[in-house]
Amino acid sequence: MTRPSLLFWKLFLAFWLATTLTFLVGIGVLELSRFRPGDPHVEAILAAETGLLEQFGVDAAGQLLTVWERPPDENIGIYDSNGRLIAGAPVAQPAYERAVTSKEGLALSIRSTHAPGNIPDRPWHQIPLLIGTLMSALFSGYMAYYLAWPLAHLRRAMSDVAQGRFETRVKPAMGKRRDEIVDLAEDCDRMANQLKVLVQAQQHLLHDISHELRSPLTRMQAAIGLLRQDAARLEMLERIEHESERMDTLIEALLTLARLQGRPESIEREPVDISELLAMIVEDAQFEAGIKGCRVHLQPCPPFIACVSGELLYRCFENVIRNAVRYTRADTMVWVSAHISTDGNRLTVRITDHGPGVDDDRLHSIFEPFERGAGDACVGFGLGLAIAARAVQMHGGTIAARNEAGGGLTVEINLHSARSLHDITLA
Repeated sequence: MTRPSLLFWKLFLAFWLATTLTFLVGIGVLELSRFRPGDPHVEAILAAETGLLEQFGVDAAGQLLTVWERPPDENIGIYDSNGRLIAGAPVAQPAYERAVTSKEGLALSIRSTHAPGNIPDRPWHQIPLLIGTLMSALFSGYMAYYLAWPLAHLRRAMSDVAQGRFETRVKPAMGKRRDEIVDLAEDCDRMANQLKVLVQAQQHLLHDISHELRSPLTRMQAAIGLLRQDAARLEMLERIEHESERMDTLIEALLTLARLQGRPESIEREPVDISELLAMIVEDAQFEAGIKGCRVHLQPCPPFIACVSGELLYRCFENVIRNAVRYTRADTMVWVSAHISTDGNRLTVRITDHGPGVDDDRLHSIFEPFERGAGDACVGFGLGLAIAARAVQMHGGTIAARNEAGGGLTVEINLHSARSLHDITLA
């Protein structure tokens, strides 16, 4: 068992001081409540009786006891040497007795049913105070431990996560406890799991990047070797140029993807008519579609002004539409439709092709980097849909894919965070 932490001792002392102070205040209030307003304390009466007997005699002392409004359970009497009551009330079982010589020279004794508070004749009077102090210490220790030990577990777990041990979990150590500290432990466990997923994804991405870069580099090296053997083979120069362009395209896509991994608030936004943006992209895609023998049709949509990054959304829609043109069959149509919600704050764009679609278990993974279907190893890099997904996510929207019943794939993009131009002006 580890030694108590500084937090434990702080909590322990805070609880102990608070409970002890509360206990002492309660004892003090209880003691003060015993004395009613106007009733002299028994100690003061006994002291006054002693002084009156010594200085003024029995009559003066008896007169004080006569006018004193004593409590029902309090008796004070003055007795002579023979045990005869000469003043005051009879005391059958005195709790206090004191011998006094009066002014007349008589040997007298003052008896009382209760002892003065300053006479230590009841040692058990301190026991409640000792028990209360001990119980407050035990309670304070328990509360300090109850609050400090889960925080110690959290600290050790975060230290393990900082050292790369992402499999560390805190909640199982909390047992059946249910409070905000357990909620914090769950958040820490989710954070550790998310860090593990991100690190694994980063490692996988680096592996895929190295693999993608290795292939064109290998072909370039082979072309350079053949060119050295026969300088007249100009097709090798074309091969080197082609592979260089391919690597440049790959690196540009990777830089775009890396930029999209940043914070959403870091991108520059401006008012953009997304309907007009879609029209521009469809017009450019018509050329590529014409070469393949298909067409791209845009369903007309009213203007939709949003505060977005025009460059990122252009890449997003262009990648999805070009991907649809690539996979749709010849003599078919790629449909691009845009719909504005009734409140005017959300835009839904659907791009539907007439291609082979994808396997149902790959409908989510096609938006991951370097994810390509079977037989597509030589087509693109598998980064287009990944860039589109990141761009949509940075704008607070969603992107999803589904297979159509009659064949083909539909990619649906929802821009939930788009704001109208009126809102932009007010901001």
